[in-house]
Amino acid sequence: MSPIVFDGSVLIAILRQEPGSEVGEQFLNEALISTVNLAEVTTYLARNSVPPETIKEALAAFPIEVVPFDRDQGLIAGYLYPACKSLGLSLGDRACLALAKSKSLPVLTADKAWLKLEIDISVKSIR
Repeated sequence: MSPIVFDGSVLIAILRQEPGSEVGEQFLNEALISTVNLAEVTTYLARNSVPPETIKEALAAFPIEVVPFDRDQGLIAGYLYPACKSLGLSLGDRACLALAKSKSLPVLTADKAWLKLEIDISVKSIR
């Protein structure tokens, strides 16, 4: 399989064994995730009272390449705002898309709304 960028929603789906998680699991060895989206997953777990050490261990178990959010991705995330505004995509969502754009890779999400995006980034949904 080829590399693919994960939205945080995919990791959350895998952790919770939600519908579609098996699709995400197939891509774990080729997945990249932005530090921004890793922070979103960590926040979700912390908000659900998962202890910090447990979060660290759970996320370390995933063979995913964590990519620092850099200047170029910051610019791309900003440029994507007009195309994402009507769908209510967050800065975290745009950070994920920016990583995909910067690496010329497809993105995998659990959010079907992303399939409505009219941008030059390949978006796939686990659901």
